[in-house]
Amino acid sequence: MMKKIFILIFFTLATAGLRAQEFITPSAYNPFIELAVKKQQNLKQAKAETIFLNLPFFDDFRKRSLFPDQNLWSDMNAYINDGFCINPPNHGCATFDALDSAGHIYTNASFTSFEADKLTSHFIRLDTIFSPVKRAIKTSDSLYISFYYQPQGRGNEPQKGDSLVLQFYNSDLSQWIQVWSEEGMSIDTFYTRYNTWFRQVMIKIDDSASYYNKNFRFRLVNFASLANNILPSWQSSMDHWNVDFVYLNLNRSLADTIYRNISFVSGTPSFLKRYQSMPYTQYSNDPTNEMRDTLYNTIVNLDTVAHGSRYEYWVLNASGAEVDYFYGGNYSIQPFYSGGYVDYQMFSAPRVQSILPIDPFGTRDSASFFVRHVIHGDEDGPSRLSDTLYYKQYFGNYYAYDDGIPEAGYGLTPSGAQLAYRFSVNTRDTLRGVKMLFNNTKNAANEQYFYLMVWDDDNGIPGKIISPDTLVKAVSANEFGFNEFYFAKGIPVVNAFHVGWLQTTSDNLNVGFDRSADNSLNTHFNTDGVWQQSIQNGSLMIRPVLGKAVLPQIPVIKKNLSLSVYPNPLNGNQLNIKLPDNASPIGMEVRIFDLAGRLMYSGPFETIISLPDLKQGLYFIRVAASGNNSEYSTRLSVIK
Repeated sequence: MMKKIFILIFFTLATAGLRAQEFITPSAYNPFIELAVKKQQNLKQAKAETIFLNLPFFDDFRKRSLFPDQNLWSDMNAYINDGFCINPPNHGCATFDALDSAGHIYTNASFTSFEADKLTSHFIRLDTIFSPVKRAIKTSDSLYISFYYQPQGRGNEPQKGDSLVLQFYNSDLSQWIQVWSEEGMSIDTFYTRYNTWFRQVMIKIDDSASYYNKNFRFRLVNFASLANNILPSWQSSMDHWNVDFVYLNLNRSLADTIYRNISFVSGTPSFLKRYQSMPYTQYSNDPTNEMRDTLYNTIVNLDTVAHGSRYEYWVLNASGAEVDYFYGGNYSIQPFYSGGYVDYQMFSAPRVQSILPIDPFGTRDSASFFVRHVIHGDEDGPSRLSDTLYYKQYFGNYYAYDDGIPEAGYGLTPSGAQLAYRFSVNTRDTLRGVKMLFNNTKNAANEQYFYLMVWDDDNGIPGKIISPDTLVKAVSANEFGFNEFYFAKGIPVVNAFHVGWLQTTSDNLNVGFDRSADNSLNTHFNTDGVWQQSIQNGSLMIRPVLGKAVLPQIPVIKKNLSLSVYPNPLNGNQLNIKLPDNASPIGMEVRIFDLAGRLMYSGPFETIISLPDLKQGLYFIRVAASGNNSEYSTRLSVIK
């Protein structure tokens, strides 16, 4: 369960309509956040007015939770994750965007800057020190607050009119006072300006009259704005900031920027070479070629001195029994400021010593293995000179290139566009269905009908269509995440196959897009009769289901489309076309494509048209007017 969704828009939408193109868009919903919120309803802001904290205040967001630590923070708007930051101080950061704590776009969202996420501390006692001797805090105690921040990261860049601000609460005035801000910019501009991926802010709190009391609070707030695109299916969330290492304490100075901290920076890798998950039977048929031979870690020492350390990882099965162990030995980790990230191979690139256990008899449908990575520093007892990462390696009945985290949305235009996603099998199998996660867009504009397609493989690109005529509807993600479409009859697959869609409208279906791994080589699209490899680096959240039959086996099919054609099937050349009763035929054009995307007929709309001699097969009919968003489509079967 992870993360709020937002990211770059790579192409501009022309005012006269959309070019035939593939798009990456931000997204306005996160089903995983919503499900987690439902499980924690009693937690949200339960003690916002009752918790008083003593100094020091510190959070580096390493805890395994989607939400801010409620022992420190009074709200749940910021999203805690380790996937959206680029080179953070340690794994885990707080992400700010235009989505609320339930993963929905804010109700006050607009195309101009609006107040979005907040990260608000509980009350902090700035009136008194309690240890070693109780006394009042004075300005001479040199009180500072600091934090690291980064715009955009792997998300969408906040625009110049957007901002991240720090505010202090003045209890006498009952007002929030802004004490720092940064305007929006791209991560590239940020790095060029400051020569760092994360910049640390140091602010001295010396206004004792306003803030040295028991009711002090601070908060970080981002001001965001929506994308203002032409079609509703592209309107979504924007403006991404990352925050890490929030620290408030006495006896600090502007030079107090060093931390005794050794930690992992990156998340944990899959043990599989190509997939995040795959069917257990397929893995068991060729485990050697499916397993990685090396894992990759990013480890950092944020102190000013070297620390002797040791690294190890364990692999456990579902019963907790150890199935593998790796010991990387001892190594002195140099400070990041002089040596950078750890490049000692036994720590940064540990080998995979053996394959994960297989099912040699093919009787098991699934298996789970749990991995724990640990880095230990040279200090005993409670210490920040150690860190632990966890990973679950799951084998079920589906393939997944994605890690379950939709950082963006993928879409094509126009109607008739096709998307194909390639998978390979180690042994002959049966394709039962396809799971797809569709991001929610404003007003559910992406909930359109499309044809679920399966092709065999032709030297790496889609070949012959091997799926039945299956019309389904994209339904925005809910707490169950993926839409599941199953074929009435299983489709035999061997060697490799492609799954995807043929669109009936120009709307962006906005399927989930994961930025953690690049599978553009396996992604092809067709908007003009020719299959092209995707130029978007990432993984689609499309997961083919194989193996035993899965219920339900009946896909969601829409029997009556708004556009009617007859006779259908067609055995001849004369075709009747009927638009919906409220549709105007003025300026409409009829275009007919074969299922390879080739244009077979084009002409002005008439209720009866004469077609060229079409071969037997299935065709896609689109009726639309240039320069507006009204279009109608259906499929035509030709028999001889």
